[in-house]
Amino acid sequence: MIPAFYTHLAAAGAALAIGAGGAWWTQGQLYGLQIEQLQHQQTSAELKTTRQAVADMAGLQKGINDALATFQATGQRNAAAQQDLDRSLRDWRSTVAGMRGDFAGLPERIAGAAQPALAQYASTCTAVLQELADRGGRMAERGADIARSADGHAADAALIRDSWPKVVR
Repeated sequence: MIPAFYTHLAAAGAALAIGAGGAWWTQGQLYGLQIEQLQHQQTSAELKTTRQAVADMAGLQKGINDALATFQATGQRNAAAQQDLDRSLRDWRSTVAGMRGDFAGLPERIAGAAQPALAQYASTCTAVLQELADRGGRMAERGADIARSADGHAADAALIRDSWPKVVR
C-alpha cells in the first residue's frame, strides 16, 4: 500500500508540475500577446505621426514651390519692365541729343528768319514740346508700373520669407 501511495504521490506531483508548467506557459503566451499588441499600437501611433509629418512637409514644400514660382515670375516681369524703361530712356536721350543739335544757333536763325520760317519754327517747337510731354507722360506711367512691380516683388519676397518655418531658440 505504501508503494502505491508513493506512486500516487509521484503522479500527483508530476500532474502538479505539468499543470504549473502549462499555466506558466499559457500566462507567458498571454503576456507575449499583450506585449505584441502594445508594440503594434505604438508602431501604429508612430506611423500615423510620421504620415502627418510627411503630409505637413509636402504642404510646406508646395508652399515654397508656389512662392518660388511667383518670385521668379515677378522677377521676369520686373526685368522686362526694366528693359522697357531702359529702351525708353535711350530713345529719350537720343531725341534730346538730336534736339541739342537742332537748337544750337537757333536764336541767330530766328533773328534773321522771315515770317513764314518763324511760323514753321513755332509749329515745329510746339510739336516737339507736345511729343516730349507725351513721352514724359508715358515714361511716368511706365515708372508707376515699375513701382507697382517693385511693390509686388517686395510682397512676394515677404511671402517667401514668411513661408519658411520659424526657428525658436
